[in-house]
Amino acid sequence: MKVINTVGLKNKTSEVLKEVMKGNAVIITHRGRPAASLTRLTEDDLEDFVLENSPKIRKMIAEAEKDLHEGNVSSFDEYLAKVNAGVQDHPDSPRNS
Repeated sequence: MKVINTVGLKNKTSEVLKEVMKGNAVIITHRGRPAASLTRLTEDDLEDFVLENSPKIRKMIAEAEKDLHEGNVSSFDEYLAKVNAGVQDHPDSPRNS
């Protein structure tokens, strides 16, 4: 595993990126301390990466976990009943024609 400081990264960005794309992780240091890492990201990995690192999605998961912990849950059948009721009440619903 390669370790490079920010100046080295600035001067050798293309070289470092080629190494990462080969699957070799790189640790980037700032003032002698680890600051970040670069790892290969394939198209197959992209969706997982976005889901794991999106603040909006993390917030939604935290809210869902809080609801679960507090017992604010619905069965799948209850959920479907609410969805179907909402569809029936919607003015554009084919059931209201």
